[in-house]
Formats: sequence, C-alpha cells, structure tokens
Amino acid sequence: MSRLRRPFIAGRIFFVSNNCLRRRINLADPDFEMLAAVIVRVRARRQFLVTGYVFMPDHWHALIYLGENDTLPHLMNALKVASVQGINRLRGTTGSLWQSRYYDHAIRNVREYQERLNYMHLNPVRGGLARQPEDWPWSSIHSYGGPGPVRLEIDLLQLPAHENTSL
Repeated sequence: MSRLRRPFIAGRIFFVSNNCLRRRINLADPDFEMLAAVIVRVRARRQFLVTGYVFMPDHWHALIYLGENDTLPHLMNALKVASVQGINRLRGTTGSLWQSRYYDHAIRNVREYQERLNYMHLNPVRGGLARQPEDWPWSSIHSYGGPGPVRLEIDLLQLPAHENTSL
C-alpha cells in the first residue's frame, strides 16, 4: 500500500473528517462531551484553533488552524489517542474507536471555507438527526448565532470579505 505524502504546514486551515470504526457502537451525548473536553485539553497544549465543527454518531468534522511548528498527522494522532482513552474509560470498554486514516483538505480561499462550514452545519439535517441545523446541539452553528448552548468554544477568525481571497 502506498503512503500518501501530505504537506502539513502550520498556519493553514484544514477541513478534517474522522470516522468511527463500523464495529463500534455509535457515539452519543456523553461521548460528544468527552470529545469536546479532549479537544479543549489538546488545544491548550498544542495551540491550534478550531473554527467550526460538528459531532455526528459515527464521525466528526472540524475546521482546524494548525499551531506553529505542528503538523496535522501529529495533531490528529493526539486527538484520536486522547479521545479513545476518554471514551473507552467513560464506557468501560477497550480497543480502537476511530478508523486509522482520516480525510483532510487544505482550505484555499474564503469561499471554500464557507462551503465547508455550511457543509458541517447541514450534516445533521442530511443525516436525519435534525430538521434544521440549529436543532443539533453538537455543532459550531451555535457559536455563529444559532440558538442553544455552545458546547465547544470555537476560535472566530476575521476572514477577508472577498470570497476568492486565498487563505
């Protein structure tokens, strides 16, 4: 199997998706709370930003701005290890939770950023979990003015007004 080489440069925004193993029970509110707590803990240590997210029963998405001298593979490994330890402890289980690989995409401009943010916020609606994005509690939509409590504080970025401006 070939190994994909990726240029993970600090100071870039990445859209990431991380899927659960199919054999594991879907994530629920207590697991989402643990995942949010892990992100807060790892974010404090590694100095990355989260500018959008959604947690779903079988996967999660985030827009991540890498900290200085960090790489996406190292950051994702830290998030995956800490979250599986926390969720397994919470559930009284053992073993892997996440698929070994994850999807990532380097955001190139403001339009692409907005498209990915909207995609995440609409994910619970497309998945049949909510009638409208604001109904799903585990999304950054609430940080962008949607009603309901903010479950995971995000880092708001000041984006250029022109949608084709490079990021």
